[in-house]
Amino acid sequence: MSYATLIRQIEAGEGLGYVEARALGAALLDGGVPELETAAFLVAFNQHDPGLDAWLGLHAALAERLPGFTAPTGPFRTVVLPTYHGVRTHPHLTPLLALLLKSFGIPVLIHGVLEGGGGTAAAYVLRELGIMPCSTTAQVNAHLQEDGIAFAPVALLSPGLASLLALRARLGIDGWVTRLVALADVLGEHSVRVTPVASGAELARTRAVLEALGGHALLLQGCEGEAFADPLQRPEMVLVQGGQGRPVYEAQSTPSELANLPEMDARATGAWIGQVMREHLPLPLPIRNQLAV
Repeated sequence: MSYATLIRQIEAGEGLGYVEARALGAALLDGGVPELETAAFLVAFNQHDPGLDAWLGLHAALAERLPGFTAPTGPFRTVVLPTYHGVRTHPHLTPLLALLLKSFGIPVLIHGVLEGGGGTAAAYVLRELGIMPCSTTAQVNAHLQEDGIAFAPVALLSPGLASLLALRARLGIDGWVTRLVALADVLGEHSVRVTPVASGAELARTRAVLEALGGHALLLQGCEGEAFADPLQRPEMVLVQGGQGRPVYEAQSTPSELANLPEMDARATGAWIGQVMREHLPLPLPIRNQLAV
């Protein structure tokens, strides 16, 4: 495999085939690509979409390296919430979404980073709520079965993925790695993936990937790239089932009425979420819409 050739191919907008992308993804995730070339691939993928076949190949490479998480038995599919960004202009409401789903008897698996990169990570808010990251696959499975909620840090999901995310942070870019991990099907058919994208421009391409992968997913432009809807202005939401996507909510053209939201720091957000759960305070309309899906 010639890394230089593949980088030029991506930068020329030619994309990658399934086999090429699967082999490249395996090498990147296994740490088999030198750091300089790895950085070049991250930059190239950030600037040029590699195409549907490439996304399927990269997804397959990651799927082969995921741990054996097991969805709990029960009437509901487990909802999977990725969290790979620190939010800066909103309170982080992924933990609220998770606890509300749990209160309805729906199991929730959260996976993501432990640091917010200058913003507020979901991990910070989860800690305020007493939900700590798991350290083993067995612990994740036990928490899902017994508590109905678990938080798996990315290093447990895939050490190679954690290394790519760390390099991404050093380079100051986003895009390919977070899009790939948001597509990860960590529990298979027994789950519903919430798949956020960072911008509306990514919706159509990501929908095509999810439809090709099959399974069950909720696609939306996430608030600052996270798995919850903007609490002030609902984004478009698309439900993907069995390889077919259908819009379930249109994007709001005007903002909702100002919601009673907390300050953006983790402690204030955690305290507010606790109050919402105890006192059944009104929820922002976009969050209610997302729960209704």
